[in-house]
Amino acid sequence: MLNLPACLSVKFFPGAERINQPYRLAGQQPDNLCGPYWASMLLQAHGVTGVDVTQLALLADSTLPIGDPTHWVPPGASSRQDYSQRLPETVNVQEAGTAATGLINAVFQASLGRYALVPLRANWSPESMEDLIALCQKNRSWEAVPLCNVQTGHFWGSRITLTDALAYLAGEDISPPEADWDVGHFVTLAGSVEGNQRSLLLVRDTYPIFGWDGYHLQPQDAIASALRRDDGKEGGVFLFVAAENQAEVEQQAREQSFDIASWDNGTPVRCDGQSQSS
Repeated sequence: MLNLPACLSVKFFPGAERINQPYRLAGQQPDNLCGPYWASMLLQAHGVTGVDVTQLALLADSTLPIGDPTHWVPPGASSRQDYSQRLPETVNVQEAGTAATGLINAVFQASLGRYALVPLRANWSPESMEDLIALCQKNRSWEAVPLCNVQTGHFWGSRITLTDALAYLAGEDISPPEADWDVGHFVTLAGSVEGNQRSLLLVRDTYPIFGWDGYHLQPQDAIASALRRDDGKEGGVFLFVAAENQAEVEQQAREQSFDIASWDNGTPVRCDGQSQSS
């Protein structure tokens, strides 16, 4: 007999609800631009308009792969290549995408220095995920939205059944579905679902085919594993904040044992700190 949680609560993280409308209107990301897609959502949510995803990709020096879209679009999704301008290309799909430092530069430039991405590194674990969430919850005025650079193969499949999700929250052992795909990717953390024994994080993805219109549930250990990656590349978490709060965010993050430093997600980087098109 299924042991249902005695109570459930769903909570959005500070700043997450601001993204709801631009996210709903945007639909699926353009191919290979998940990082600039999220930069666009976050900036729009804070009133920075007039810079589209392609323009942010140019500011970030993102690179597109040349080849068959089935190599980089998840199963069930259609390719979307309606870029507003021509972007750099590479024949090496492993080098395509957006470097973490490039995304930092793009947000700074597009917002004229009003907003920043604070890069956090850690030996990611369920405990450091708890520390991350507590940092954001404790300082609600920051409205700091976590933007995670992950390897999706460590995730649960996005279409977990309601029965399994409830069983997990109630403390039962389950066999979650396998990951939908296995690529480097950017997602945001929107909130949490709290049961009486366990909790699940609410991930907001760039593909509406995943989960429920792009939202899916992940345990903290799966997200921590996705941030560690273990594929020879590095992951990390950005906190999107107003530049006026950046120094305080960095100070408190260091006090929680986070390192303030970017990471190498596999996209080449120029010596000036921007990503290098190949």
